[in-house]
Amino acid sequence: MNKGAILFALIVFAASSIFGQVTPKIETNIAGVYQGKTLFIQNPFDKADRKFCVDNIYINEKYVDINYKLSAIKIDFEGYDLFTPVKIRIEHKDTLCSPTIINPEAILFHTIFRFVSVSLTDSALVWSTKGETGIGEFEIERLQNGVWVDQEVRQGLGRYEGAEYTHYPNLEEGANKYRIKYNFPRGSRVKYLFSWEVEYDHYPEPVEFKPKSAKTKVYLSRSTHYEIYDAGSTLVLEGQGNVIDVTVLRQGQYVIYFNGRDPGTFIKE
Repeated sequence: MNKGAILFALIVFAASSIFGQVTPKIETNIAGVYQGKTLFIQNPFDKADRKFCVDNIYINEKYVDINYKLSAIKIDFEGYDLFTPVKIRIEHKDTLCSPTIINPEAILFHTIFRFVSVSLTDSALVWSTKGETGIGEFEIERLQNGVWVDQEVRQGLGRYEGAEYTHYPNLEEGANKYRIKYNFPRGSRVKYLFSWEVEYDHYPEPVEFKPKSAKTKVYLSRSTHYEIYDAGSTLVLEGQGNVIDVTVLRQGQYVIYFNGRDPGTFIKE
């Protein structure tokens, strides 16, 4: 074996020995709803490593910047509104040196209603639920200049087995952040519950369409929310997609908007 091969073998051996001693991080997870209470976490001290066990904590995948060199860690949920779902992920060294949640009841939330999914695209905010009992209300909120502002109020369907809802937002260019507040039916023990927040960076290209004179269909360059108005400024057709069936329209000229902007005109033959 030549000297180069021997040197390479020694480097590989040394690297494998070093990395073999690295203990992979273990995660402890807990999920619930912020109810205005502080969550306490016991952080054991590892005498062998002379270090505390907890390395990092994330709330809804956002790093919590606190002092981790303490035997008792307090999570105050600063910046979170009441009744916001929270998922806490704790990274620590191993199962023998793991944290203990002292008061998990602080974030446990007793209701059968829940948000199953929430998603935001360039054209739609879509959410689904399970466990609706009675007719509640959904408030769609948008973060503007650091303040949550109502965009629309939607009545719930009251479907216990599950329901899906869609809101067509007027996105601004740049970062957009939304959430949904569910107001439980009157008389419920729980008053309201927030969904988690969803974000979308919106830098759209104008929607193009063809033909400008159509008998049956108008084709869009991408899927979007559209509104079609007649010559009297009356909304005659609305929908979502990249193909519009215009067979129901009378002959004449129409104005079409995409997400409330970029108007264009076409003729229905």
